[in-house]
Amino acid sequence: MNFVIAKATYADTLIIHPITFETPSPEGWNAQYQSVVSFPNTNEQWAKILMVQTLKCDSLTAGDKFPCGEWDYIWSTFVDVPKDDATERYCLGSFVTPYGKRLELGGENGWEWIYDISEYAPILKGDLNLIVGNNQELLDLKFLFIKGTPARDIIAIENIYPYADYKYEYLANDSLLREIELILNTNASAFRIKSIVSGHGHAGPRNCCEWDSKTHTWYTQGYELFRWNVWTDCGNNPIYPQGGTWPFDRAGWCPGSIVDEHEFELTPYFNPGDTIKLDYGIENYTDTGEKDGTFRMTHQLISYGNPNFNNDVEIMDIIAPSNQDIYSRINPVCSNPQIIIRNSGEFNLKSLNIEYGLIRGKKYHYTWYGNLAFLETDTLTLPPINWRKFKKDSTFRVKLSSPNGVIDENKQNNSLTSIATMPLKLPTEFILNIHTNNVGRAKENIFTIASTEGKVYFSEGNFEDDTDYNYDINLKKGCYQFLLADEMEDGISVHWWYRNSNPELTGINGSVQILSTDGEELYNFNPDFGEALQLNFIVD
Repeated sequence: MNFVIAKATYADTLIIHPITFETPSPEGWNAQYQSVVSFPNTNEQWAKILMVQTLKCDSLTAGDKFPCGEWDYIWSTFVDVPKDDATERYCLGSFVTPYGKRLELGGENGWEWIYDISEYAPILKGDLNLIVGNNQELLDLKFLFIKGTPARDIIAIENIYPYADYKYEYLANDSLLREIELILNTNASAFRIKSIVSGHGHAGPRNCCEWDSKTHTWYTQGYELFRWNVWTDCGNNPIYPQGGTWPFDRAGWCPGSIVDEHEFELTPYFNPGDTIKLDYGIENYTDTGEKDGTFRMTHQLISYGNPNFNNDVEIMDIIAPSNQDIYSRINPVCSNPQIIIRNSGEFNLKSLNIEYGLIRGKKYHYTWYGNLAFLETDTLTLPPINWRKFKKDSTFRVKLSSPNGVIDENKQNNSLTSIATMPLKLPTEFILNIHTNNVGRAKENIFTIASTEGKVYFSEGNFEDDTDYNYDINLKKGCYQFLLADEMEDGISVHWWYRNSNPELTGINGSVQILSTDGEELYNFNPDFGEALQLNFIVD
């Protein structure tokens, strides 16, 4: 699983910064940046390796007339690694750009994505040719090599099947990605497959393979090992609104997101030194028109050593409060903090202590109980803190300790900070105005206003088309959440893509506003929101 890592200050981190916003945008249609990067050529251990990618809309881009690319484009990050007298290309991750028309992508600071690429430590050494990005947005790219001991050493990484654009017809009839024989590393004790897969094309009646969920399978000697669907929910994409059909689910990706990465543990089935046979299979097409769709993918085998710690709990991320781009849908907050923890020790994690709170404020303590195996994660909702003295943006900190009641053997990953930004402040009395859209879509919507404890004060659904609704809201001082959900995950904006084919289905834009009792606009929501609008606010 690819987690977005919260920003943290590490005492000893090597930063490699090969591409900045000042680096000239590459020339040529959809051309990629290329650079020779000097990675550390040592045997030093790295607790983690992160790749930090920031994109910015700018007229300096060479791709098209838009500051950000008009369409959603897929690209991957590659390094060419020496092998014998040639090189072998490895994919470090794949990405699809957002629709760029009228897009605001974080302004001058851009929008940030973070990849955990720690498994590539064995090959990120010396001078390597790097290929990344395209010329639709300006790119800033950094590599963070964080010194320390990882949860387990990465012994090796190798391509099972290299990155390519594979035609669905040939995948289905097994003329591509045929059975392959591998010898498992004798110096390793654990093995995992990493698969990066995204579907593309508009072939056949279901527009395969971008818009059609397909089952993918790993086999060994005719027996099924792992089976999964390549399909991703896009309705709560944090980058919104975009210029295209961004809210609709797709095969392994969303516009403006890292392509889904799937990991499969081979360790229970094989032993070091075994010669194994792996074969990649895919659900057969049911209509011959589908066969021209494609899947862009790479599959890699990662070999690991034994766990380096018996008891080690890691704070992986702070979801809320946070000012990270990826969590902008649910922040700012004035309610329960949310964090992600991981058991990075060999022994099952059954308990730990958590200290949390604003750095300049009261500290709260919580004891977690559960049962996490090695490298399993859990997303925790912590008891709320007192936000009454929360008057400005502040630093929030989480500290973990005492895994299983003993001393943590690796304190480097026990603490993390984030920025808690101030939520919107509203008066005790205000007006919620909703104007519904039409063509039968108003019935898809429902809204609630609830306290952070979950008590619902206002709720309404069963709306009529093209109708104006006004609600007089009266609340006591406190923290609340407004939520407007859309069942079809297409917001309340016009269906502009019907303008030529079915203009009667285009409809109108709805609207959602918060007004003062005198009619002054206090907050205005964008109708092109996808699955849900969420606003946490303080009544003061």
